[in-house]
Amino acid sequence: MITEDYVSFETAKHLKENGFDAECDYLYVDGKLVRAQGGACNWNRGETLFTDYKNECSAPSLQMVMKWLRETYNINPVPYALSLGWAFDIFDLSDRDITGCKKLYSMDFPSKSEVYRTYEEACEGAIKYCLENLI
Repeated sequence: MITEDYVSFETAKHLKENGFDAECDYLYVDGKLVRAQGGACNWNRGETLFTDYKNECSAPSLQMVMKWLRETYNINPVPYALSLGWAFDIFDLSDRDITGCKKLYSMDFPSKSEVYRTYEEACEGAIKYCLENLI
């Protein structure tokens, strides 16, 4: 059974600031992940479900955001496994040729303290890096 993993509240706020605009089945209300009532919503577009709360934003899945980065910015985060844990590289898809894509960032030879424990943590780390440094 596949279950979705969602970006953290902090990352969701960065996404909102950077123009992420897609319908999501979940949203953050006061920092808590809640299912949208009555189907998908797009808080970032101004749809209101909880008028008494502050700090609301859409809660997309990690894969939704990675697809958004590829389709909107031609940025491809690629998590990969190491013996120590998980790391990521980020590639520029806009200038592909026979030799491949330009590497925008690499966690070359990370130490144990720099790697992530899970694939999902590496995805979140890659998304945060893109939002803070590439967009």
